[in-house]
Amino acid sequence: MTMRDFNYETSDAVGVAEAIAAGVLTPGEAVEEAFAAIGRVNPALNAVILEMREAAEAQLAALPADAPLRGVPVLLKDDCPSYAGVAMSFGCRAAVGNVSRTDHAIVTRYRAAGLVVVGKTNMPEMSCNIATEPTLHGATLNPWNVERSVGGSSGGSAAAVASGMVPVAYGNDGAGSIRIPAANTGLFGLKPSRGRTPCGPVSSENWGGLVCHHVLTRSVRDSALMLDLTSAQEPGALYAAPVPRGSFLSALNAKSGPMRIGIVSDAGLGMPVDPEVGAALDRAATKMEALGHAVVPIAFAHDGEALADALQKLIATYTAIEVDDIARDMACPADDRHFEPVNLALADYGRSLAATDVIRARSLANATARCFARTFSDVDMVMSPVTPCLPQPLGTFDVRSADWRHFIGLFLSGSVFTHPANAAGIPAMSVPLETSASGLPVGTQFMAPYGEEARLLMLAADLERHYPWSARRPLIHA
Repeated sequence: MTMRDFNYETSDAVGVAEAIAAGVLTPGEAVEEAFAAIGRVNPALNAVILEMREAAEAQLAALPADAPLRGVPVLLKDDCPSYAGVAMSFGCRAAVGNVSRTDHAIVTRYRAAGLVVVGKTNMPEMSCNIATEPTLHGATLNPWNVERSVGGSSGGSAAAVASGMVPVAYGNDGAGSIRIPAANTGLFGLKPSRGRTPCGPVSSENWGGLVCHHVLTRSVRDSALMLDLTSAQEPGALYAAPVPRGSFLSALNAKSGPMRIGIVSDAGLGMPVDPEVGAALDRAATKMEALGHAVVPIAFAHDGEALADALQKLIATYTAIEVDDIARDMACPADDRHFEPVNLALADYGRSLAATDVIRARSLANATARCFARTFSDVDMVMSPVTPCLPQPLGTFDVRSADWRHFIGLFLSGSVFTHPANAAGIPAMSVPLETSASGLPVGTQFMAPYGEEARLLMLAADLERHYPWSARRPLIHA
């Protein structure tokens, strides 16, 4: 490999690591490429809200010599993955000035893998939105169409990877927060099984076990390798996913033979599927059949209305806890000068719930796992749209209104295809197979039984080989 063969902006993380190993560029030069790309593109997208140049220099000075991703730049979302000594605002005005005291287990594993954290990405306040338009930092714009939502809550990470600032960025997913931004920006996004990746040492779980931690990538192999590098069981963890039979990266070359795929085209909650999204799902199903798989119509086995009500209660309860904790720690009032009005209203509702209401809600959400277990006795995977609509206009998911019922209704309707996997704890992915008539990305979701990320990654790699998406680039890119 020579510099003539290498292009940082279009390379995936594995490609950058290979270029460094071949002597095409040094780890320091790779990190400078990232900062240069951020400088060129971020003013147009507002994806990166903090550059960590000093921290990056310290990491470069202590890189493990034989790390698999030595010198590859990565971005963190400005919430769960705390980085000791660096500001973390949770997308919240009240938390400006907060500095993390400890490294998240994910950050520790990134460092061991040789990754260099170069900054933090924008996010909605406390990750409580499927759009990324916080009052604190302003909206992150979609590099495919700046008038459409980038998705959320990992929207800043998605915009940064899609536009070529970095090849890989951290995301977390509590109702679709990796898969929805991936679908909106033409990326690959995998939500692992509950307990696959760590959430400590500060937290034992996030959103009552709904949230999982992973990354947004342009290639399937990056996602697989990142899962290999971060998925070892965390001591003292509340959950532990089944130990994989081999590496996730090796699963990309495996062959499973024909599978039976259940297709869900209507998830309910009164949210009609956009005709273009429906047509994209039909085209994706045709591609599956061309690869030898059988596609059969099915319906979700759980009660969608009951699950939405349970998630509403859980999200409100955890929002109340986060508002109260931030207000206490930062010694500020819980008012609309410091928090989004919709989150204050959600928090009020959460505080009004009895403990029995919350426990019943959690039990109902957990029961979704048994519904999917019954489904997976008949099919090997489930496919569906990621979202019922194309990327929505900016401002659709309005956090500046105190009408929390309207907001949470939009939130749960917009995530109607994705949030069941969070409730069940099963792995799910968004694959960028299709585009709309106007050129917007349209993701296709696939879900697998608990612990079967390898099955998803194997299929994704096959789809990537037969229907590659790497040549598609957004309007705004490095």
